[in-house]
Amino acid sequence: MTTKLTLSIDVQTIKKAKLISAKKGKSISKLVEEYLNTLSSIDENKKSVVKELSGLLKNKPGVKTDWKKIKMQQLKSKYAL
Repeated sequence: MTTKLTLSIDVQTIKKAKLISAKKGKSISKLVEEYLNTLSSIDENKKSVVKELSGLLKNKPGVKTDWKKIKMQQLKSKYAL
């Protein structure tokens, strides 16, 4: 189902949008719809990545992490020392 949406956009931006629309062979409405869907999926991906990574840097109970040692190991590995 589609519905109408009225936007207030700068004249120069509208001219650019019309050029892009003509080049791509798509309506401005379709371009805006695709762009908004892209933003939505990017936001969802960010949330899922953050959720997946959350807690990775927290220490587990009873485990003490030596961050200096880890950093040195990473640097040695990176620079083949």
